[in-house]
Amino acid sequence: KSQDLTWAQLAMAANAPMLTKAAMVDGKAEVGILPAGQVVGVIDALPTVAEVIDGIIAEAEATLHRLTS
Repeated sequence: KSQDLTWAQLAMAANAPMLTKAAMVDGKAEVGILPAGQVVGVIDALPTVAEVIDGIIAEAEATLHRLTS
């Protein structure tokens, strides 16, 4: 009562631990929820998978070059 939650908000809050477990522990993201936290507000790029892999390769090559020079 003191937080003025709707019935839907109350139900979600009550079920959040089970929904989080379903997604994160049981691997059933389609039936659970994935908590994102406050960090989502600082995301400034959404690279493709190819861009991420290319970046990893470039960093690895640069590191190997630095270590062998």
